[in-house]
Amino acid sequence: MAYFLVCVECEAQYDGSKYRLNCGLCGGLLDAKYDTPATVEARVVSGAQGTARFLPTLPINDAANLVTMGEGNTPVVPLPRVGAQLGVANLNAKMEYFNPTGSFKDRGNTVQVSVLKDTGVGEVADATGGNAGHSFAAYCARAGIRFHGIANETNADSRKVHAIGLHGTDIHWVGAGKTARSEGARRFAEDAGILFMNYGQNIYFIEGLKTLAYEIAEQMDPLPDHIIVPIGNGSIYQGMWRGFREMLEDGRVARMPRLHGAQTVETQPVVAAFEGRVWTPYEGEAASRANGIGVTNPPRPKALLEAAEESGGKFVAVTEEKILDWQRLLASMEGIIVEPTSAIVLGGLENLLASGDVKPSDSVLLPLTGFGVKEPIPGY
Repeated sequence: MAYFLVCVECEAQYDGSKYRLNCGLCGGLLDAKYDTPATVEARVVSGAQGTARFLPTLPINDAANLVTMGEGNTPVVPLPRVGAQLGVANLNAKMEYFNPTGSFKDRGNTVQVSVLKDTGVGEVADATGGNAGHSFAAYCARAGIRFHGIANETNADSRKVHAIGLHGTDIHWVGAGKTARSEGARRFAEDAGILFMNYGQNIYFIEGLKTLAYEIAEQMDPLPDHIIVPIGNGSIYQGMWRGFREMLEDGRVARMPRLHGAQTVETQPVVAAFEGRVWTPYEGEAASRANGIGVTNPPRPKALLEAAEESGGKFVAVTEEKILDWQRLLASMEGIIVEPTSAIVLGGLENLLASGDVKPSDSVLLPLTGFGVKEPIPGY
């Protein structure tokens, strides 16, 4: 399969022989483009077991370098009791925490780590500590790539950090906060002469998340009217948009679902940009229990807004109280335990119903992105 990378700023082009995060001319972020159709190799990475109609093209050059643990093929499960509570007749969940490490991040990391192996990268450094770090550590372990994880000392008792370490990761400790982690990882990578990872910026991770759109198209006929996802870096939102857009352009689907995103009231840069207002981050680290989406400066905001406009979607902010209420209600009414970061989509749906953007007769799909027992459960 042939692919190449294009700078979103200056349109400079690069082949796929080297792992690239940014344009070498202007420093801009990169998009992936393809000059051949989907292949057998792409089908293996997607995890899909259905027909070739719903298989994406992905940036993997050599099938021998695929790094997979059977990610994908997550089920769609009805939510009848929660739907009745909200007044939605057709509400379903896509159980993304059924992926190997308990989160949707595995879809992005199977492609990202395959590209690392494909391009000969054998050692990396990353700011780590959450689902993305756990997933990345697992796939690096499977690929035989040495992984240096820079983690906060304040998270030394975190279940996710323990899991990251169990995968053979070299853990390096820094002070509190995401900034300390990011800068620590950058400095370590520079000093060691190895690749500094940034899954939020790289296009390979986003391309891996296209498989979610392709699976939904395979599993749900007709497609849902609305899909709501959490927004931090916005990778899952962009991945779905790219996947549905590809299928729409080549006729594999007749329409695109309306794609909506939910952020916390505390951290809502995309919501503010969508509404055309200025948002100022709180000083210090985000305190919300939905810590997986506490991203104050998403790397591709323009792409997120374009995706919302094209799909007819909207971005909404959800209060902390609603996030934790819906985490509890989902568990008590449907038996499903998710992280607060995942439960936010139910608060987002409640807001969209109140505004009239979602009608009670509409069909709604909620990807549930992270397993709730991977971190302490609020109130217990």
